[in-house]
Amino acid sequence: MNNRFFLALVLTAIVIVVTPRLFPGAGKPSSAASAIDSARMDKNLVSQPRVPEVAPVIPTVSQNSSTIPLNTIAGTVETTTVRSSRATYGFSNRGGVPVSIALDSYPSHRKELLGQSVELIGRHRALLAYQLISGRDTVLLDTLPLRVQKQNGAGSAVVYAGSAGGHRIRLAYLVPADTVDSYLMHVSASIENATAGSLLVISLPQTLQPNESDTVDDLNHLAVSYRSRGEINSVAFSKLDSLEARVDGGPISWIAIRNKYFVVAYRAMKTPFAAMRVQGVGRTGKIAEEMRGAVALPIGADGSAAFDIYAGPQSFERLQHLGGDLDQVNPYAGFLHGVVQPFTTIVMKALLWMKRTTQLNYGWVLVLFGITVRLILWPLNQGAMRTSMKMQRLQPELQALQKKYSDDPKKQQEAVMRVYKDHGMSPLSPLMGCLPMLLPMPILFALYQVFGNTIEFRGVSFLWLADISQRDPFYITPLLMGASMFVMSWIGMRNAPPNPQAKMMSYMMPVMLTVLFLNFASGLNLYYAVQNIAAIPQQWLLARERGKQTPVLSGSLEQRRT
Repeated sequence: MNNRFFLALVLTAIVIVVTPRLFPGAGKPSSAASAIDSARMDKNLVSQPRVPEVAPVIPTVSQNSSTIPLNTIAGTVETTTVRSSRATYGFSNRGGVPVSIALDSYPSHRKELLGQSVELIGRHRALLAYQLISGRDTVLLDTLPLRVQKQNGAGSAVVYAGSAGGHRIRLAYLVPADTVDSYLMHVSASIENATAGSLLVISLPQTLQPNESDTVDDLNHLAVSYRSRGEINSVAFSKLDSLEARVDGGPISWIAIRNKYFVVAYRAMKTPFAAMRVQGVGRTGKIAEEMRGAVALPIGADGSAAFDIYAGPQSFERLQHLGGDLDQVNPYAGFLHGVVQPFTTIVMKALLWMKRTTQLNYGWVLVLFGITVRLILWPLNQGAMRTSMKMQRLQPELQALQKKYSDDPKKQQEAVMRVYKDHGMSPLSPLMGCLPMLLPMPILFALYQVFGNTIEFRGVSFLWLADISQRDPFYITPLLMGASMFVMSWIGMRNAPPNPQAKMMSYMMPVMLTVLFLNFASGLNLYYAVQNIAAIPQQWLLARERGKQTPVLSGSLEQRRT
């Protein structure tokens, strides 16, 4: 083992240290778009209208508009429940909106909610609320009692109808049979007598309820993502200003609110959203737990508008199936998204394929994946290590040349180039020898992102590990990773020329990386430990090969010159 190997280890450590600091989960913000004015969505409009069971928040409209208030009609608030095989939806006739979504196939890990299904929106919240902008009027629909026209039972449509501001309004929600695969809900609205250029303003949920054991970490992942003009944008709640709104004039294909593992996404159907507006909310603590946002959907000439709601897990395959780049609702690596995302996609597809093919637990899939990666890289590592051995044998001769031609750099360079040529090498050989050792790093980098955000690993147990997406409570996997790295380094140093610096690094690097990995996901530690263990046989074989070789004598150059 030589210094190039330790260079690879150092670079790996740098990646591990820098990654959490560079990419905490927030994506790059988009600039505010003045085009939102042309969409006639007033910038002063408070983006969280009144919703059922929430204290009213009256929006402010432009001077040329008038707000038509709706007096709440006394009556019982009726809730309609629709169940699919994996989720339960609750709808309220007050405003005709969804007020609860429970993901029955995902248990909550939050301490006070253990034993319950994941509930995306907490009590006294709503998934959305509506405002109608028609002509110079703004009609608030959030407190309007609507009649339930039709309900065909589980997996069917819930339709609400009523009148407001001179418009007959119909809101329909269809929970299709494929919800078992997509957690999708189709929404359609029909507005009679809507003037040309009318907009249906759809409020966004102010937050998603945390459902993880580490509530702070879950809240820190809260972010708004959207696809505007074909570009994916993402901004964390913590980056939203409570004094200045972030607006975008679109066209916007979809907009989503997400936390660590779950997402509520609104996807336009007939026509894209015309504009969006999001703004932070004043905090009482260090964590930004809420925001206010809305999107404007143009109403067609026939008075109709349609969009989809995906409310469910950030499942890679489900989101990819929906299309429209929804699988990138959580853009990895911030400003390096374009570089990191391809590796992350490859890693995810490989892991999911191995899971489907083998039907093994994800822990064993990671073990198999680590061994497979090491076997694929075996030939490259073999060539790299043999190049390193050649460089070691050439060191005495190169040092002699540097000493002999210390006063003539040009002759020194010519002599060194001749030595490289005689041994079938080039000046780039040292770098090429190091490159294969760095190839596993993008995979390690991608896995860091995957374990921090991918629901497929959430709650997966393996051997003594209760959850491979969380740190090892007994620190066995990081210690195993460090021990395997030390053994690999020790074997790699056998039969190598004495190098005090390399010897010191062989002791320090495993300790340093073990400390860094202590609180990382146990699955990531497992993968890296398997990588190290799978590399030990190759290190041992090359150490034996190195022991059979003798260094090139420094006088060989003089012999060739004579």
